[in-house]
Amino acid sequence: MNQRRKTVLAATALVVLSAGLWWGWFGWDTQRDIDPATGASSGPYEWWQICACIVSWAVIAWAGTELLEPAVVIFLMPAAFTASWILSSALTDDSGLWAIGAVLVAAGTLAANALFVGLLRLLFRKRNRSGARKDPALP
Repeated sequence: MNQRRKTVLAATALVVLSAGLWWGWFGWDTQRDIDPATGASSGPYEWWQICACIVSWAVIAWAGTELLEPAVVIFLMPAAFTASWILSSALTDDSGLWAIGAVLVAAGTLAANALFVGLLRLLFRKRNRSGARKDPALP
């Protein structure tokens, strides 16, 4: 398989997995929790969903940086995640506020992902300088 095909497959997998993060951890949970004593609502997401999404995101981003250029990972992951968020939110929101939420989701995931991928790049650049060899089969 040539290098271009590997890159396209890796980028496609990155997009599918990143979009899947939304659907797998959050997209199915739409019920808000109401405290019977105070009437206050919270949710719909639980702390474990957020933690699991962050860990999953980190693993996917790490794998992406091993196979693709960092800039590709930085932009594709938030774009796919945000697109999934938009799909689920725009269809259920009559107020139009989903557009503001989309900007916030896009900006937040882009900023956090850029920081994380930058840290990965620094870590692995340092590791590669210290004598650890990268697998020659990887780009």
